[in-house]
Amino acid sequence: EEAGEGEEEEEEEAVLGVAGSVFWLAVITVVISILSEYMVDSLEAAAVGWGVPDLFLGTIIIPIVGNAAEHAAAIIFAVKNKMELALGIAVGSSIQIGVFCVPLLCVFAWSIDIELSLNFGVFECLTYLITALIVGAIITSGQSNWLQGVVLITGYAFVSAAFFVHADPPELASHAEHHHE
Repeated sequence: EEAGEGEEEEEEEAVLGVAGSVFWLAVITVVISILSEYMVDSLEAAAVGWGVPDLFLGTIIIPIVGNAAEHAAAIIFAVKNKMELALGIAVGSSIQIGVFCVPLLCVFAWSIDIELSLNFGVFECLTYLITALIVGAIITSGQSNWLQGVVLITGYAFVSAAFFVHADPPELASHAEHHHE
């Protein structure tokens, strides 16, 4: 009886065919990319007015705003006790950005003669390493509790504060300005 119920769920009629799905995915992607440009421009203007560093804007604010729907979905699944799905959304997105999107953007930038490298500073690398170690240690058990949630939120607050006050050493700052000219 349970197998019959599962089959009924899988036999739902598709609302869109493959061609329609690809078309709408392309249209929505273009619209979202245009809206993202407006969002980033607005946030940059506000950041300049408020004196917010670019590093903080790019690593903390824009990812929060840009991935709000994804964060909401992960929270909803976590509340419904579907932790594997919630972790898949949250951690999978970070892995996808770090391992696929950033290197792809570097290759694309090189193809259009824009200097963009994976040469991150010591501060950024250590932050990424420590964050990965903490998240890995917490999710390894496959279970969670309120204290681990507090640790993650506190860690995020510390990382956010660190990116807000961090300034590159003068030799790195002058090196970066030299490459942008």
